[in-house]
Order: sequence, then C-alpha cells, then structure tokens
Amino acid sequence: MSVSSFEILPDDILYEIFAYLSPVDILQSLFSLTKRLSRVISNEYLWNIHIGDTTMSLSMFNDQCQNILKLIGGRVVSLRLTLIHVIGGWSFVSSYLQYHQITLLQRLHLIDIKPHEFDKLLRNHVIKHLNILLVDVTSSSSFNCLQIEGVYLAKVCSRMPLLKICRLPFDYNDINVNQVENDSLEYQIALPNLLNTNHLRTLTIDRDSNENDAHDTILLRTTIDAHLLRYLSRLRINCMNNISFHRIIALLSSVFGQLCRLSLKSEAFTSISDPLMISGDIIQQLCIDRLRPTATYILNLLLYITGDFEEKIIFNSFFKVPFIHRQRPRVFIQEFDDQDAGSTYHCFRVYTLPYNNAILSSYIFSTNLEKCCQMPINPVDLFPRADTLSLRGYKKISCVRDLGNCRSSISSLVPWPSITNISINHSNVLTAATLESILRMAYNVHTLDLFDDRGMLLRPILNNHNLATLINQQIKSFEIFDITLTLQNAQRICTLLSNRLPNLKKLSFSICDAYARWRWTPSSIVDGKNKSTKRIVTLIYLLVDQLQKNSLCCVSASPIRNTLIHLVFHI
Repeated sequence: MSVSSFEILPDDILYEIFAYLSPVDILQSLFSLTKRLSRVISNEYLWNIHIGDTTMSLSMFNDQCQNILKLIGGRVVSLRLTLIHVIGGWSFVSSYLQYHQITLLQRLHLIDIKPHEFDKLLRNHVIKHLNILLVDVTSSSSFNCLQIEGVYLAKVCSRMPLLKICRLPFDYNDINVNQVENDSLEYQIALPNLLNTNHLRTLTIDRDSNENDAHDTILLRTTIDAHLLRYLSRLRINCMNNISFHRIIALLSSVFGQLCRLSLKSEAFTSISDPLMISGDIIQQLCIDRLRPTATYILNLLLYITGDFEEKIIFNSFFKVPFIHRQRPRVFIQEFDDQDAGSTYHCFRVYTLPYNNAILSSYIFSTNLEKCCQMPINPVDLFPRADTLSLRGYKKISCVRDLGNCRSSISSLVPWPSITNISINHSNVLTAATLESILRMAYNVHTLDLFDDRGMLLRPILNNHNLATLINQQIKSFEIFDITLTLQNAQRICTLLSNRLPNLKKLSFSICDAYARWRWTPSSIVDGKNKSTKRIVTLIYLLVDQLQKNSLCCVSASPIRNTLIHLVFHI
C-alpha cells in the first residue's frame, strides 16, 4: 500500500491497524510519515501502553519512556509499568509525563514499585484524575519489610478523589506511622477519616498480622459507617492469618449487606483452642449470612489446625454449615498432607469453583472434584486464571500420577494449554516418566522450578534422553534447588546442564559447600576457605568456557550465548 492510499484511510481503520502494532513501531514508522498521521497519533488516538518486563534493562526502559511518553504521554489512558530491576523507574516516567500539562491517564498499574518511588507518585499531579490504581509487589519487594504499608491506603484515598477501583497489597498497620516520610499526612489510618469519598466501588485489601500478638490484647476495630462506602459493591479480602481475618471482618461487616460480590482468601495456622480460629460456622455467621441473597462469593481458605487430628472438629464444622450444600457456588473441602507444615498439623482447603488462583496445587485435583465434573466441562471454565501447576505430595498416594496419565479423568480437568509454569516441590512427588508425560500435555510450559530435597530427581532428568530433549526444546527458564548440589560435584552437574540443555535462556541454581544427610558440613579442613574459593573460581571459569564452546560449535546463532545464569553459593 502506497503512502497516498494509506493516507486516505478513515480514522477508525487506522485505529484498528494501530491495535496490531506496538507503540514503538507506530511512532518510529508512522509518526513522521504524514502530517495527518502525526496529528492522529499525537492528538486523537487514545493509548493503552505497557512499558517494561522482567528482563528489560534500565537503558531500554529509559529509551521507551523517552520515545513513547515524551511524544504521546498526554493521550495515554491506561499505563502499565513493570518496574522489576528498574531503579528509579517512576522518576523516568514522571519526567516525561511533565511535558504534558494535561493528561488523560485514568488507569495506572504498577508492578513492584519501590516505597520511595510510590511516595513520589502520590505527590504527582497525574494521580488526581485516576479512576483505577493497581499496585502489585513481588515477594522480594522492600514494601514487605516495612510493616507500615497500610498508611499508603490513607495517602491514596485522601489524594485521589476520583478513584473507583483500588488494589493495594500492603499490610494494615497503624502503629508505625512515623516510619513513613513526614508530609501532609499525620493521622493514623482509620477508615472513617480516609474514606471521605463516595466514589470507591472496588476495594482489595491484603492483610498480614503478627501471629505472636497476644490474643487478649487484640482490639477489633469498631465497624465503620456503611454510608462512607455506600457505592462499594465488590470486596476482595486476602488475610494471611486468623487474626487479620477477624479484624477485617469486624471492620467491614456493615458493608456486607450491600455487596454483590465477596472474595475471601485466607491462610491460617491455628488450634482448636484458639479464640480467633476460623471454622465453618464462623464463616457462615460472619460472612455468608450477612450477604444479600443475590450476592455471589468466592472462597479460598487454607487451614492448618493443631490439636485436632483425632476428632477433626474444625474440619467437620464445614460440612455442617448451609453454604457448603448450595449448588452455586459449589464448595469443595479437600484434606491433604503438607510436608512443609509438619506432621502436627491437620491440613485442608476450602474453595469454590471457578477457582481464580493462578497457581493450581495438585491437591486440588481430588476425587470430590472428579465426581462433580462427570459431565464434559471445559477446564478453563473451572480454572480461568491458572498458569502455574504446583506438584506436591507423594507419587504413590497423590493425584500426580493420575495427572500424568492423559487418559485419566483427573488429567482432563487440568487446563493444560494455559499452564506456562510447573513447580515441583520435593523429589518424591513424581518420577521422570510422569514429568515427561505432564510436559507433553502442558506444551506451553516455559518455566520449570525444581525443589529437590533429596537430590533424587535432577539426575534422572539429565540422564533421561527423552525428557532432557523435551526440556531443552520447551523450557526457557530452569530454577533448581538440589540439596545435594555441592562444590564437590558442581562441575560435573554444570557440564551436564550445559551439554543437555543448551537452549535455556535462564538458569538458576544454588551450590553449597558440602552436604551430609541433612547436616551442612562447611569446609573444616586446614585452608578450607581458600579451597572453597578456588572451587568457586574454577566453577565460574568452567561455566564461561562451556558457554563459549557451545556457542562457537553451533552454526546458527545459539540461544546459549544469551543465557542468564544466576548462582547462589552457600558457604
């Protein structure tokens, strides 16, 4: 198509074309092509932009901000920023947004923003017009260490009058307010003070609380006035323990009757004698009974109970409550053995379908679920957001063996095309043959995370020709924690990894000084530190040399040259 014929296309057709191209491509190829295209791009087209990913360098991030936001920042209505490994990312963004006195930005999604950068954001003029603010942080985020994150909820609500949807995965803690930078906010977090707007319609609260708090000193806050949240219709609560569950329920109980949708997620370690335990009748009384009849609810409860192995009082309490027996939503109760929790806990899960977690544990695929799904059903409808399959348990008694059998009814319930990550927890979960079968069904998997507590699975993976070939073809990121991978055998294992899996883009593994039957044995011989250092240096030379050899031996451009290797040494 010539420039002249492209020029006469209607604006709507141009917008359809733009939807298939990245902002960088549009600006580099079309922005300066004609005056009309330049006008449409900079003055008429509304942009939804995502900048950054987990591998983007700081210079690339800065270049994209400069080449995109500097030119069209005033027309961006939705901006998603992945700030992982990007230092001062928001500073780059805001500096280029300053070129535009008027901005149309209404939706901002921030992934792993740093606390000091978030403070800068809240002082920026662009936030005053936001309708949606979504903030997600990774497990390594410094937000998780501050224990004052709840104050940011007060800042957000007091400075963003048009906010309708808010997701802040920060703790609610009103004790350490002084740890936050001292500016115009001086009051402690209290919902009657901060929710002075009636626009907020969706609120997500992630709660954490110190399990060591004495139960007799826990103060349940006064229920807030429902008129302060009269438009709130969707509430999602994520409680990390039973204490935070009872605090949040007490605080927001008055709004339950106006909700059209409640999502409740909780992971609690408790005992039968705990005055703040979570049981079936408590969920019924405090949550379900307060909802209006037409409201829908989503449950995802993970409970670890001590002192209740014999009678299973809390476990059985869920079978007696009315909401368990409703057809919609269907509620499932599943017992399981969690090796990480220890033998003193009775573990079970209570959840509803559809199950909206991204991570599917092998425990979910139980006999009860199989009986419920006798009729043909699309697994994507059961697990619409699933992208990770977590394999746990024991290969002889768990459902993992059935998951690997493509003809089994259990396997047919897994949304295999949606699975992109597989996590294996403990080496006795499955055999190499079962893993091969699972990978063939989960043909879109590109990330494999192996926690091998006995060192029994990595070697069969590397020595099984079919499985190693399949992993080399399919897996791009391989993270290994093998408890027997030490400085003594690391060279041999690394050579195997390099020879058998040359197509990996990212390889991460930990190496320990020595290991002997669950007992770490650092080099205690004379000159042990120097010997360990020499082994580490030799290993690094081996890896560099091996990568160079592999890349030179390949006729075509080998991905091994771009492999990112992450080493952790435990000395």
